[in-house]
Parts: sequence; C-alpha cells; structure tokens
Amino acid sequence: MRFGVMRVATAVVAGALVLGACGDRSEPPESATASSSDLAPTPSPAPNAKVASSECGREPPSAAIDHGLQDFAFGEGSATVLVSGAAGQADCYSFGRWGNADPAVPLDSLLFLFKGPTTDGVTIDMLVGDLTVATRVNARVAIALGDNTFQGDSCSMTITALSTDGVAGKFICPTATRVFGNPFAPLDDAEPEPTQSAPLPTVALSGWFTTSR
Repeated sequence: MRFGVMRVATAVVAGALVLGACGDRSEPPESATASSSDLAPTPSPAPNAKVASSECGREPPSAAIDHGLQDFAFGEGSATVLVSGAAGQADCYSFGRWGNADPAVPLDSLLFLFKGPTTDGVTIDMLVGDLTVATRVNARVAIALGDNTFQGDSCSMTITALSTDGVAGKFICPTATRVFGNPFAPLDDAEPEPTQSAPLPTVALSGWFTTSR
C-alpha cells in the first residue's frame, strides 16, 4: 500500500520547493456561471484542524461546469473530512489549500493538497480523463492524522464546480485503509515497509472540498 502515498509525496516535495522559492457519464444540470467569490474558501480552521461535526455535513458550492480543464491555478480553498471508525466514533477535520496552485501532476491527474500547520492533511487525486467527460468520478482520497494515514482508492466523487474560477465536490469513501508513510512527511526510499501479520485498520471517509483563485 505504498505506491499511492509515494506518488503523492513526490508532488508534495515539488509543491514545497515552489512555496519555498473512470467516471459515470451521467451529470447533474449545469449551473449558471459563477464568479470566484462563489467558491471562496471557508474560514481557517483551528490549529489542530478538528472542527464541529456539522462542518462535515455542509454541501460544497455549486458553480459552472467546464470540462475543458484549461488554465487551472487555485491558491485558496479547503477540504473538510469526516473520519468514521469501526467502533462508531467520528471526528471532523478541516485543512486549508496547500502546495502548487496548478493541480496537474503526471500521469494525467489532478492532485489537490490541503494541509494544516503540522504534517496532517488531506490529498484528493482524480484522473483528468474522467473529469473531461463526467461530474461523477472515481477519486483517491487520503488523510494524514498524526502517525496514521488512511487512504481510500475507490471513492465516489461528485463534482459541483469545475472551471477556471475553481473546483469543488463532495466524496464518500466507504473503506479507507491505513497505509505506510505520510505524504506530507516523505520518508527515505530506502526505508522498508513494515510487514503486517494482521489485517490493516480501516475507516470510512466522507466530506467535501472547494478551491478558488
């Protein structure tokens, strides 16, 4: 379970350097053109990133849908994620937009990064090919919290805004498995992945995100 985290970690490193220097074709009706102010980020979360559970139940903004995917550069935004454990406990976390303004990464993906003041954060990865034809797509969503990173490889994403003004959507990951490493704290490639003698812990993820210029 290391490939996805390492791939994202590569993009995270690139983003840090810059800062230092298969979907369903059915679509909801397209909304009227909206300005970037309609996709404004939510207020900055508390330093520990945990917020009221009601924040995770909010709907993302709806705005124009343009499958051209041209001139994407988004420096503002947030991701809000509900993490639900097997024992019934659930906590809501929110992180601000972070990393490269341009979300495009090899091979043919859009990778949105959201991070807190430490190494906690959320990554949302979608295929460009899916987004050029649909608003209901598959996504890979991962959340890093302390020493644990949980990643859902088959999350259902509904895009509610897609244009040069911003991108927004909501997602559900019925199963997100704990993976080795933290995409916001890349490890040395030489460090071996520990062997597992028992099934890896899982959680469910759900939430929404928004980005804007």
